[in-house]
Amino acid sequence: MPHKSETILLSKITTLLDDLRREGAENGEAMFLLGAAAANLVDMGKGLNSWADFKAAVTREDIIKLLQQIDAEGNRMLDEDKVNYAYALQIIGMSLAALGSDYPQLQQGGALLDDIIETTHTNYRNYVQSQTDSQN
Repeated sequence: MPHKSETILLSKITTLLDDLRREGAENGEAMFLLGAAAANLVDMGKGLNSWADFKAAVTREDIIKLLQQIDAEGNRMLDEDKVNYAYALQIIGMSLAALGSDYPQLQQGGALLDDIIETTHTNYRNYVQSQTDSQN
């Protein structure tokens, strides 16, 4: 039986996934920012190439620190009316919060978010590479 906190997180992830399915994934700016945020986190680890690599390498302590930073930054972005930034941070935060849960539905929800993050990360990297190639 899941803890109350896992049930709450699953509800939030389910709502977020529904929003992404309905319209969020069509928000080009938010998806670009999500890819950029994922790239920044991946780049923090030495020799990491993907979101999956990052999640495999991150420690519980790192997750707690990142979630605190994401919460503070997300609130600041909302205060500044930068909704797409906050949305991208929310997706990253929910994915990280689901990491390590034994609750199968929460693992599945986290995996669905990870798929979206990985796709936006790849798209962001491809965009950056295409910009670099066109400047050379």
